[in-house]
Amino acid sequence: MLSAVSVKNHHNGSMNPHAQFPFKVTAEQVAKSVMVADPLRILDCSPITDGAAAVIVCSEEVAKSLGKPYVKVIGSGAATDTIALAQREDLTTIKAATLAVKAALEMAGKTIDDIQFAEMHDCFTIAEIVLCESVGKYEPGKAGPAILAGETALDGPFPVNPSGGLKSKGHPVGATGVAQIVELYKQLTGTAENGRQIPSKPTIGMAQNMGGSGGSSIVHILEVA
Repeated sequence: MLSAVSVKNHHNGSMNPHAQFPFKVTAEQVAKSVMVADPLRILDCSPITDGAAAVIVCSEEVAKSLGKPYVKVIGSGAATDTIALAQREDLTTIKAATLAVKAALEMAGKTIDDIQFAEMHDCFTIAEIVLCESVGKYEPGKAGPAILAGETALDGPFPVNPSGGLKSKGHPVGATGVAQIVELYKQLTGTAENGRQIPSKPTIGMAQNMGGSGGSSIVHILEVA
């Protein structure tokens, strides 16, 4: 089940010209890769990357004057949890992400079912599975089977990490969150490269980033103008 995340994200990343590891992997390759910490193998872990990302934040009036496609930030949320894992109520969910998503959705006046795709902080393959449940898209225990069934693929009903995610695109740490926003912009404006455009042409997307083993999480919801 973990390998399905790696296979999917490497497939997406293989079409991303900005990915650190722009190549596909198979479930067999993941299963045979070096063990890091059971059950996570090296191909379950994102690389630390040198990289940068940038966006222009401005009023809608200025955005219109630029004469280029733009997107609107319609919701934002931030939340924290204890850093110490031993002090958390439940290790099968990331509470900070749950709270941040709730705040962002309330600001946007949307529900999680309105979110058509997402970039999530897949520092490890298990993180993507847990996050899909923590943000409320899937019930506990249902995200893994959904990923296996292709629901989070580019042509699935809820694409996750069309950029390749941290796993394939790379994890430039301080630039990771902004890179997620760049990917949302590309998908929402139909400018994603090399055939990795989500075919359903989404109009609303979500970026979920976090740090400190999920001790803090930031969520932004973007909508095409």
